[in-house]
Amino acid sequence: MFFVGGLLLLASVGGKLVGVHIAGRLLKWKAGEASIIGWLLRTKGLIEIIFANILLDKQIITNETFTALLLMAATSTMLTIPVVHPKLNRSAHAGLVQQAGS
Repeated sequence: MFFVGGLLLLASVGGKLVGVHIAGRLLKWKAGEASIIGWLLRTKGLIEIIFANILLDKQIITNETFTALLLMAATSTMLTIPVVHPKLNRSAHAGLVQQAGS
């Protein structure tokens, strides 16, 4: 179950980051901007938990799948601050934070 949860975590985080990096290159965003946006998109863990709970109630997924989805949602949400905070500090020196505020 932890292996499946880890795979789900890797797929969900990796998918967001890859998609945002592609968009960032197409839109010519500054370096680091896409990574910050991609990680901030991961903060919707509560919605994922609600969605997984509905699927479990309707017996669409098993208890094991629910647990794996729960682990993925909680872990990816908890990773956001430790990953984004240093990136924001680095980007403040690069001018990204000032640009976002204007």
